[in-house]
Amino acid sequence: MYNRPYLNLPIIFILMFTLGSSSYAQEKEPTAVATEKGVWIWLGNEIPSGFEYQVLKSEGNGDFVPLGTTAYREDPGTMKTAVEKYYPFFGNLDKPADSELSFLRDYASRSRTTDSIYISNFSLMHLLLGTAFFDPEVSAGKTYRYRVAKIAGRDRLWEKTSNRVNFPSETDLPKPKFGSKQEFATQVVVRWYVNGESNLNSFLVYRRVFGKGEYQRVDIERGFNISQDTIYLIAADTAIQTPSLYEYYIMPLDIYGNSGPESEVASAGTLGSVGYAVPDYFNARGGEKDHQVELSWKFNETEYLRSIELYRSKSYDDGYIRIARLSPKDTSFTDIVPVANENFWYYLITGGPNGNSLPSAKVSAMFRNSGEKPLPPEETGAESINNGVMVYWSCQEPYAKGFYVYRYVYETAEFEQVSGLIPAGAEIYSFADTAGYLQGNEVYRYAVRTVNDVDQLSDFSETASASPGKKAAVGSPMNLRITRRDKGILLIWDDMRPTEPVLLGYKVFRKEDPDGRYELLPGDTLKNDLNFYRDTTLMTGKRYRYTVTAIDFYGNESPQSVSVLFVPEASTVIAPEILRAVNTKEGILVNWGQVTDEKAVSVKVYRSRPGMNPLPVITLQKTTDEYLDKSVSEGELYTYEISVISEGDRESLHSSGVTVRR
Repeated sequence: MYNRPYLNLPIIFILMFTLGSSSYAQEKEPTAVATEKGVWIWLGNEIPSGFEYQVLKSEGNGDFVPLGTTAYREDPGTMKTAVEKYYPFFGNLDKPADSELSFLRDYASRSRTTDSIYISNFSLMHLLLGTAFFDPEVSAGKTYRYRVAKIAGRDRLWEKTSNRVNFPSETDLPKPKFGSKQEFATQVVVRWYVNGESNLNSFLVYRRVFGKGEYQRVDIERGFNISQDTIYLIAADTAIQTPSLYEYYIMPLDIYGNSGPESEVASAGTLGSVGYAVPDYFNARGGEKDHQVELSWKFNETEYLRSIELYRSKSYDDGYIRIARLSPKDTSFTDIVPVANENFWYYLITGGPNGNSLPSAKVSAMFRNSGEKPLPPEETGAESINNGVMVYWSCQEPYAKGFYVYRYVYETAEFEQVSGLIPAGAEIYSFADTAGYLQGNEVYRYAVRTVNDVDQLSDFSETASASPGKKAAVGSPMNLRITRRDKGILLIWDDMRPTEPVLLGYKVFRKEDPDGRYELLPGDTLKNDLNFYRDTTLMTGKRYRYTVTAIDFYGNESPQSVSVLFVPEASTVIAPEILRAVNTKEGILVNWGQVTDEKAVSVKVYRSRPGMNPLPVITLQKTTDEYLDKSVSEGELYTYEISVISEGDRESLHSSGVTVRR
C-alpha cells in the first residue's frame, strides 16, 4: 500500500497537478480519457444523490448500447468495496486511506458538486463519488464514444455525448533527466527535472541496492519544486543503511495514472570514500582457432565491484574501444579479433560506488594462423551478359580478404584464374568475364575461391556455367557414334539443348563410302529432343558414312559433324576405345586400350577437324597402344578415332571419337 507522502525537507515544495486538454475541469460535456487499463469517463460535476447517471457506449461509428449507471453511496462499507474494485485499474496512483474516504463522505454530505474537492488519486475519487465511470472492456486500436444521461425517476433530465477516444492511452510526458543528489548519513535526496509544460502530475520512485537484483517500487517522500519553466522532481529516501549504495529512477505520471518514459538512473548512498578494485593479475593469450584471444583476470577484493569493462586497440597509446561490459563475477573473456597475425593491446576498467576506475596495466596478444582454411563462397551463379559472362556469389567467411574467380579449361581438366583480387565487404559479389576469345556457342564453367586475412585459399566453390552473350552460329553436333541393332544401326550424338537454347532440330546425311555423295535421310528437321536416328535400309557389302547437322529457329545450319563409318558385315575384331588425348610439348598424345585379339594385324589412327571427314594418319603395329601426333596446329580442334585391321585386310568399326584442342 502506498500512502500519500509528505516531504520533511528544508525546501518549499509545491504540490502541483496540471490537467491537459481532455481534463474534465475545462469541459461542460462528458469527457472520455484512455488509461493504461481501460477508458475513464467523467460524467458531470454534480454528485448523483437522488438521481443517477446512465452511460451508453459506441464502438467506432456503431450504435450506442447501454453500459451501466452510477449513483453515490455514502455507506463506508460500500465505499471500501468500490476502492478494492477500482484501485487495480489505477495502481500507479496512491490508494486512498481511510481518512480520505471519511473526508469524501463528509464533503458529499455538505456539497452537491465536486468543484472544491481533491485527493491524490483523482480518477478513483470521482468513481467513488459517482461522477465518473470506468470501462475496462476495450480493445487496442479501437475508437470509442460515450453518451451520458441524467435520470431522476422516470425523467431524463439531459443527455450529452463525450469526445471520441482511442485506446490504449498515449501521453506526452517528457523523460525526466537527472539533476543532482545529496548524500547524508541518514538520508539521500535525488533530484530530476523536466523542462516546459506537460501533463505531469506525480511520479513513482524505484530503487535497488548495490546494483543487484530487480528494481522495487518504494514509498518514500516525494515533492515538486518549480523554477521558471523547469519542474524539479525530488525524492528523499530515509529508509537507508550505512554503508550502502542505491540506484534510483522515477516514472512520471499524469493525473489519470498513465505513465511516461522512465528517467535516467541515478546512484547515491552513504558509502563515503571507497577505493577502486585493482586486479591481482590481467593476462592475454592468443587462442587456437576462430581468431580468438583469451583474456583472464583475478580480483581479491570484490565487495564494491559493480562492473568490469574491457578495451582493445591496435596501438599501445590510443584508439581503444570498449569490447565488453561484464559482471563482477566474470574472470575471463574470449575476444574475436578482426585480423590474424597482428598484435592487439588490452586494458580493463572497474566500476564501483564512486564511478569508474582508471585503466589497468595494458597487456597484449595476437591470434596466429593455425592452418584453418577459410570457407568457400556460396550461392555461386553465372549468367550471360553482353560480350561475356557475369559470375556472382555470396560468402559468410568472417575473415575474408577477397576472392579469385576461376574458369574451367576442358582441354587440361583444370581451373585457371581469370580475375585479380576482388575485395571483401559486400553482401553479393560479381565478376564480369569479357575475355575476347570467349565463344558464343561455348558453355564455360566457373568457380570462386576465398582468400583470408593470412592469404590462405579456400576450396573451390560449387561451379556455375553459362554461355557468353555473343551472337554465334549454331554449333555442330558432337560425339556422333553408332550402335549396332538387329535390323540396322542406331546413330547417337550429344544432346545440344543445354548449349543451344534456340535449337530447332537436326538433319542426318548418309553416303556410300568412299566415293558417294551425302544424301539427306528421311525425317528432315527432326525434333530438338531427338538426338538419335535409326537406319534400317542398309545393304550387305556396302560401306556407309554418316554425318549430322544442327538447325536453329533462325534457319542457321551448322557445319557437318565429324562423320562415322559403318560396314554392315560384322567385324571379327572390335577396336578398343581411346582412353585419352592430351596436349604435350611435342604434340597431341593419343592412348588406347591394348589389342588382344589374335586375328588383329595392326591399328589405324584417324584424325579429323570440324566439318571434315576422318582421314587416316598412321597405321601401327597392334602391340602399340599410343600415338604422338606432332603435325598439329595451335588453337585447332582435332578429333581422333582408331580402327583395327584384321587378317584379309578387313577393317573394324571405328572407336568413339575423342576431341581435343591444341
